[in-house]
Amino acid sequence: MRFLRLYLRSRRVPLALATATAAITGVWALCLVYSDTPTIDAKGVSLTVMLAVAALAPTLGGADDALDQTASINWPTRRAGHLLLVATAIVALLLLSTLTDARFAPVGLVLRNTAGLLGLAALGAALFGTARSWIAPLTWTLVSVLPLVHASPEVSMQILGWLVQPAGTTAATTCAAVLGVTGLLAYALRGCPRHPAAETAPDR
Repeated sequence: MRFLRLYLRSRRVPLALATATAAITGVWALCLVYSDTPTIDAKGVSLTVMLAVAALAPTLGGADDALDQTASINWPTRRAGHLLLVATAIVALLLLSTLTDARFAPVGLVLRNTAGLLGLAALGAALFGTARSWIAPLTWTLVSVLPLVHASPEVSMQILGWLVQPAGTTAATTCAAVLGVTGLLAYALRGCPRHPAAETAPDR
């Protein structure tokens, strides 16, 4: 139990989780007050998931790059578990809204968008580090909420705008699944890149 507390603190999980909860609650409250429909649309879901992913993405790496690569710990399993728990936390926070008059729904849309955006963040963390892991999810989300991107029968639009396609759209679901699995494997197997010693060493 002590190790778990130290691990969560080293990854700044309490702060990140509080930030993600605040972001989700803020969007939910705005929709509850100003929206005329009980279900938050796909663009609203996408923006909310992106905010939660951006808040929790920094927890994918620790303060010591070398420690996160030590051979004495089964890091691939731990990283995969960490990523899956992050996904579970985001989905659970979003689905709590189904108990209220403004809800993030349907469930399939929430699951798909969380898997895809978190996969993008994990891939970014594996390639560029946690400091830049939020860039890809933010960019794709902003593109998807543009007026020219919408639900469409065209496969190319379904892939480009997979975030805003109806739940159950095959191409959009496949795209999200590929991003999710790719990000999971890249992050679990590779972890975050090591920074030069000068970047991680404490100032003197």
